[in-house]
Amino acid sequence: MTAGRPVGIGVIGARSVVATRAVLPAIARSPSTRLVAVASAGGPVPDPWRHLAVDGYDAVIEHPDVEAVYVPLHNDAHRPWVERIAAAGRHVLCEKPIAPSAADAEAMVAAARRSGVVLAEAWMTPFDPRWSRALELARTGRIGEVTEVVGTFTFTLPPSAGANYRWSPVHGGGALLDVGIYCLGPALELWGDEVESVSTDATWSASGVDATFAAEVRWLGGRVAHARCSFVEPEVQRLEYRGDQGTIVLASEAHTGGATAEAIEIVTPDGGSTEVRVDPGDPYERMIGAFAAAVRGRSEWPRPVERSVRMMRLLDSLLEAAR
Repeated sequence: MTAGRPVGIGVIGARSVVATRAVLPAIARSPSTRLVAVASAGGPVPDPWRHLAVDGYDAVIEHPDVEAVYVPLHNDAHRPWVERIAAAGRHVLCEKPIAPSAADAEAMVAAARRSGVVLAEAWMTPFDPRWSRALELARTGRIGEVTEVVGTFTFTLPPSAGANYRWSPVHGGGALLDVGIYCLGPALELWGDEVESVSTDATWSASGVDATFAAEVRWLGGRVAHARCSFVEPEVQRLEYRGDQGTIVLASEAHTGGATAEAIEIVTPDGGSTEVRVDPGDPYERMIGAFAAAVRGRSEWPRPVERSVRMMRLLDSLLEAAR
């Protein structure tokens, strides 16, 4: 395969909301990728990709033009299918969270290494220009020493979503697994994963998953991250980096970014504020471009999969503390 040829991508689980609304369109738009085979176990492949439908997930993996597979399945299905895809010599872009546990994630990494394929977690947020600029400002001292990171991602699943896998403990549901990476990822990117202590407050659903999860994670030196994740509270996406010389605020769409994510507010200790503006971009399309570059060997995947494993270890410890 030549380095300039678009990467042939297959998709298993094509009816997932994130797949149909965001990732498949990004793959189709990107000049570095092309959709070649799509399958769904939950019903017919939706338009406009129906003409690419094949008979089952194995048919996607075995398709001669498929070089990589995107996996947006239930969390509990990530490991078995990633191991199967890697064994077939295909690269993998696996939806976040990469796995329902750190042990599963470690097994997936081992499978990818055995086969010499790229395994990447499809957490698109670091590819959003505003999010990455805010992290850069925090790292480079714009607000002095950052001592606190506060992340909130809450939304309400409607009553009609009772069968949604997020409510199922068998499928790896729960608010923390679903959106904890958004709330805690900025702190891990800034301070690493050598956590000193954790404390939690969870509200459990009748099905046995956390409907709301609040966490406090402490690092040495008095640094602390606060996270709030929920399926039953009004929609809020907010991220704050708090330092001794001010606060960086992403007041809306903090974790999903996109076309309207332009403004970063910097609040000074005296209550004043300034605004830093960025040119917005599609984080999904940028993620797909980075994945294709890693598959072709043009550059490394910017967030090594070991960091995905470390995130899962933190989520494991939080769930254990809550239970």
